[in-house]
Amino acid sequence: RLVRLLGGELALAAGDSASALAAAGMRPTARPEVLLSALAQVQMAQAAVGAVGAAETSGAAQAADRLQSWVLEHPSDAMAWQVLAQAQSARGLPLRALRAEAEARVAVLDYPAAMDRLRAAQNLARRGTTDHIEASIIDARARQVELLLREQAAQR
Repeated sequence: RLVRLLGGELALAAGDSASALAAAGMRPTARPEVLLSALAQVQMAQAAVGAVGAAETSGAAQAADRLQSWVLEHPSDAMAWQVLAQAQSARGLPLRALRAEAEARVAVLDYPAAMDRLRAAQNLARRGTTDHIEASIIDARARQVELLLREQAAQR
């Protein structure tokens, strides 16, 4: 398994997304396979966007869906949140990408950076968004992170 995963990582680094995806397996359920397959799908989506100019690809959507389920069960997995941010960005969903970046910062207890990302997302939402549910989630998370920042400051 470790050799297969290492081969997948090397393939990903070399830009061979298909081989990396194959190394991750057909139905990944363990964290290394989930992240490797998602990274491979994001890399494929980014290549497709560059080649075709399409904003949405099914690979990025599949990666985002799988990672969304993963972070729901593992909210402190910063790497998964970061890969989810890449997937959302590849899908052309900057508001969701910013929220995922913020959640990655929360997972490593970097609350000031998380607030920075959440404020950027709030500013983007104010400029006009059709994703009102995500904007509401971002506002709620900003309030929660603000409380965490206050608690952290009080402890110092």
